[in-house]
Amino acid sequence: MVKRFVFVSSWWQHSANLASYEQQDAHEFFIALLDAIHEKEDVTRNGSKGNDGDCQCIAHKVFYGLLRSDVTCMACGFTSTTYDPFLDISLNLNINISLSEKGKKLRKQNEDDNMSTLLGCLDLFTRPEKLGPDQKLYCQNCQERQNSLKQMSIRKLPLVLTLHVKRFEHSFVKKLSRKIDRYLQFPFSLDMTPYLSSSILRARYGNRIFNFGGDESETFSKFEIFAVVTHSGTLESGHYVSFVRLKKQWYRCDDAWITEVDEAIVRASQCYMIFYVQKTLFNNANEDLSHLPTSPGREVFIPIAGCC
Repeated sequence: MVKRFVFVSSWWQHSANLASYEQQDAHEFFIALLDAIHEKEDVTRNGSKGNDGDCQCIAHKVFYGLLRSDVTCMACGFTSTTYDPFLDISLNLNINISLSEKGKKLRKQNEDDNMSTLLGCLDLFTRPEKLGPDQKLYCQNCQERQNSLKQMSIRKLPLVLTLHVKRFEHSFVKKLSRKIDRYLQFPFSLDMTPYLSSSILRARYGNRIFNFGGDESETFSKFEIFAVVTHSGTLESGHYVSFVRLKKQWYRCDDAWITEVDEAIVRASQCYMIFYVQKTLFNNANEDLSHLPTSPGREVFIPIAGCC
């Protein structure tokens, strides 16, 4: 209990906005924690904060990735490209469609409007989006503001891919907030190749061969799930539970209580954050843990001394 109080107290000093006993958001805490690790480790090493891409702190070594944003003028076809770093990717839940593996055409996954798929959410994230008339961007070629298409893709994948599902909606126009309880079907093995910049551009330009400056993301585009954060309850009141995968066994972490659970329990959960690790690292980690004994039963574990 004392150790937990020290951690909470020190954390509140770093993030005053989280300093209360009210319910806090798990995703907000995750980002704030990585930012704190980055600040502390980078200042200790260099005496000042470095750029994200060059930072050697553990947070950026593990979670750092790079997004590519292409904005194409609909009048002349000129494309402006920018790159933005990310530690996680936030996905909308308002679809139930996915890319087919062969034809790359959108197809309906199911007729249930209360169900979405993770692949469908990734499709939506990387799908070309027509910007509205109030979002006209200046075209360097036309020398004036024009209607544009915007498309996101992933230029560089991290070692650990963190996907955040947007379950909390806020409408400033209607002055309403709500939680989205829609079920999300997510795979345990995930191939991110269709969402890489190289794949997006090849599809856009008729599968021509491009030089992407030595980007090796396609070599490490296969991931395995190893953790899921879930949320139950309402917008005003709820509870977070984590599921963690060790070898082939899943564990449910609910406050101080850790129990073994079946894979079906994880698949049926209302996921809020999903953590994938590169497949090669996942396989290597399992080989290193192969000597550890496995529990014969479903008993409860309390590995943190002093927790209540």
